[in-house]
Amino acid sequence: MSTLVGSHLQNGKYTVEQELGRGGFGVTYKAILHSLAQPVVIKTLDASLRRDPNFAQSQQQFQDEAKRLALCIHPNIVRVMDFFTENGLPFIVMEYIPGATLDAVVLPNMPLAEATAIHYIRQIGLALKVVHQNGLLHRDVKPQNLILRQGTDQVILIDFGIAREFSPGAVQTHTSFVSPGYAPIEQYLPQEKRTPATDVYGLAATLYMLLTAQVPAPSILRDRQPLREPREWRSDLSARVNQAVVRGMAVEPQLRPASVDEWLQLLPDSQFASQPTPSTTTQAATVAVIPQHRPVSRPAPRSVPTVVAASPRSQLWRYVLIGGLAAIVAATVGALVARQPSTSNPSVAQPSPVAPPSSPTSTQEAATPAPEAISAPTPPVLPEAPEPSPPDEPEPPAPTSPEPEGDLEPAPPSTSPSLPPESESVPPEPPDEKAAEQQQEAEERAAEAAREAEKQEKERAKEQEKGDGKKRD
Repeated sequence: MSTLVGSHLQNGKYTVEQELGRGGFGVTYKAILHSLAQPVVIKTLDASLRRDPNFAQSQQQFQDEAKRLALCIHPNIVRVMDFFTENGLPFIVMEYIPGATLDAVVLPNMPLAEATAIHYIRQIGLALKVVHQNGLLHRDVKPQNLILRQGTDQVILIDFGIAREFSPGAVQTHTSFVSPGYAPIEQYLPQEKRTPATDVYGLAATLYMLLTAQVPAPSILRDRQPLREPREWRSDLSARVNQAVVRGMAVEPQLRPASVDEWLQLLPDSQFASQPTPSTTTQAATVAVIPQHRPVSRPAPRSVPTVVAASPRSQLWRYVLIGGLAAIVAATVGALVARQPSTSNPSVAQPSPVAPPSSPTSTQEAATPAPEAISAPTPPVLPEAPEPSPPDEPEPPAPTSPEPEGDLEPAPPSTSPSLPPESESVPPEPPDEKAAEQQQEAEERAAEAAREAEKQEKERAKEQEKGDGKKRD
């Protein structure tokens, strides 16, 4: 196996330092550009292909596609810096991107958060739109070909080793180089139409892996090995992102979205919080042509236990229950005050609505939807406080104007500009001892009901923990 490590290219302009990867027909090296004293990546055809009768055609195709790739200028596409031919081999010089591939970022059984995965996939989707606009298909979209630039949240699309031109509607020959799990069914067939739906499949399959930490079933085996939907691995994923992945990974090309832009519109909007690049970042893993695939059969990630979300939910309803009891007590006090004669506006005795407690954290909200806000709930299991009867003693007449005896409505406030309404009101007498006792009894019943509800909640939590323990056993 020949290698160019240690050789000088373009009259010493570049010095090849190490081999980074070797694929079916291409080799990738890390080199130094001496004029700028910076590392670069150099890709070329495998020298063993010179014995192939179609080598001249492959060489011309490599050169044509390098020129097309140079036109694909986008922040999320690796930048082409130079192209030359030397010793009968074509060479492409590209920028060297320090960072880790997403395959290395997603550790076993540790998938990315939904918002983070969508943030990365949207970047690559926009890059693929530029590739397609220039008449190319990448045809090898997978986590191993996406680099998370060191110290940033920027993802770069690399490795256009099997990129090909496509003519819409035309039947063209596909190469036999595929990445199981990420290659659609048409890449396994010698003669098939080339469309952007090929890259849609790879992009959706990549999102599948980022969300589940699992390599999806190869498309060619899907008739015998059905695809497990992402939510079967992670129940906390949104239904919308689950549906987007399933549609993008449809086996038949005509059942997928026709373009990357159409597929991106299926993804939910997400609030991405910037995170530091993982400490596992390495430079050696940035430009491998065909890195080793993760095995398809990996242990399933631990499912999110429901007990985690159940505890805050029970606490929430406990607070709502106590808030409802407080509302009953407040209503009782308001009724007592409203029974006292007064010429002021009787609406002031109405209790204020009880604000619901603060909602759980965002992680818990993803697993358990928060209940609707409740202004003043009255639990049906609790007895309502009896409304106190009015005092038996007759009310003393007002000193300013006599009022008829009987249980009549309070007089409306005066609208005379010379005498404000407050001067006509009679100060209410304090509630008698019987009303005070009734209020105290209502408060004691409310407190007892709250303690009983809390006791029942604890018993239900214990029963749930026992049930979960039996399930785990």
